[in-house]
Amino acid sequence: MKRKIFFISIFILFLIILFLSPICGDDWGNYIVGSRGIYHSIGNAVGMYFDWEGRFISRLFINIFTYHKVLWNIVNGIAITGLVYYIIKLINPKNKKMIYLLSFLMILLMNTFTFSQVIPWIAGNITYLFVMPLLLIYYYYIFSNKKTNNYIKALFVFLNLIMTMFIEHVGVLLVVSNLIFLVYKYIKNKKIDKEVLMYLITSIVGLVSMLASPGSMKRSGMENVEFSKLSLFGKITYNIPNFIYYTFIINSYLLILMIISNVSLVKNKISNKWLKVLLVLFVSIIPVLSTVNYLLVETKITTFNMFSDQNNIFIIIYYIILSVITFIMMILEKDKKMIFFFIVGIGANGIMLMSPTWGYRTSFATYILLGLSYLLVIDKYIKENKIINYLLTGITVVASCCYIVLYISIAREYNDNLDRINKGIKNKDKVIEIVKYPYYVNCNINPDNDYHIMKFKEYYKIDKDVQIKLIDNNWKLFIIYNKQ
Repeated sequence: MKRKIFFISIFILFLIILFLSPICGDDWGNYIVGSRGIYHSIGNAVGMYFDWEGRFISRLFINIFTYHKVLWNIVNGIAITGLVYYIIKLINPKNKKMIYLLSFLMILLMNTFTFSQVIPWIAGNITYLFVMPLLLIYYYYIFSNKKTNNYIKALFVFLNLIMTMFIEHVGVLLVVSNLIFLVYKYIKNKKIDKEVLMYLITSIVGLVSMLASPGSMKRSGMENVEFSKLSLFGKITYNIPNFIYYTFIINSYLLILMIISNVSLVKNKISNKWLKVLLVLFVSIIPVLSTVNYLLVETKITTFNMFSDQNNIFIIIYYIILSVITFIMMILEKDKKMIFFFIVGIGANGIMLMSPTWGYRTSFATYILLGLSYLLVIDKYIKENKIINYLLTGITVVASCCYIVLYISIAREYNDNLDRINKGIKNKDKVIEIVKYPYYVNCNINPDNDYHIMKFKEYYKIDKDVQIKLIDNNWKLFIIYNKQ
């Protein structure tokens, strides 16, 4: 019963947040596409496939769900709840309450910019988050080794096809995952697993269909031409700072899990006393300083940026060495799940080394998968107790309340801005003033570039000659709207 209440509470929390959250950014334009009907939504996705991008599945869902936002609120609430559910299912925890709370906190305590791009922003959510619970369901199915009927196998063939067509790097990751599964099963059973081979072939077909689409080819020829000219080594060298930043530095909660996990591994796998002490210090001091430094810089308390500077050669070298040490200790642990999720977690951002375009949302898969690997270690070596559970419960409640207050504030400001828009339209004003939202809430919620201003006007039916002026507003304590 408590288990059901836990998951129902997650669903209700995010349902509240999503119903309070307004449409913003690219969603203004996507709403207009969806408003023209299901056939137009499908036609637009097909047209984009041939003219701009190969992400056919995510584009189709974006067109449909943006117009039907109430339906998206419910489906997204289920997707977020399902993501937490399958993180826990894959861990199969012995410390149930502790792992349940730590898994939920992966969503609540993710980087605020990542949250703004993958939770309330429909386009980012469908592209980057929707695929993750599907991926975890598939991983759970493979690890469970259960005998299934042909209907279930057909379902996973279908999933392997569509999961590659949400976002490129997750598509590549799925193919790599299937290769790992195929090789592992061959080594274990001394024969090729025909079922996994079938999934591998299907995922390759889906990935090629996306990457080689006319739209993807056209877009790659138009964007980031200079990056495309770089050699393989040149692209990796160029992107290493991005890899360090989006894998480690921005993910404060992930760093905390990593520290606990690594210290636990060192204590239990290293027998030499002095080596143990040195390694504990090595795996903990810099991540702690990085976490504190990043939070202080982001909250503008300080501009000192030594330990969270992704361009600092010492920070780059440190995190590369740390990753190697973590991987070696997980190999010593001989836990196939820990090793697999660490590999695919690092691999998700490793694939991005070939891409010129990074962002908080692109690191979401890495955040979830690495977090899963660390939670597996924590569940094995940290025994829950009342103090830990009370502390985690308190953090969960406070974080949940903060998000509710934040999104009530966003809804209040949205209603005030909507009144401003409606009055401006009614009075035929030449300038409509919009109160600017904080930079850390919903992605692109402020129309501050030509494209978003154009779509903003179309969405709210504002005359194209009207000027949109953004005016400042100081929120209190980061989460409370200060009405002017």
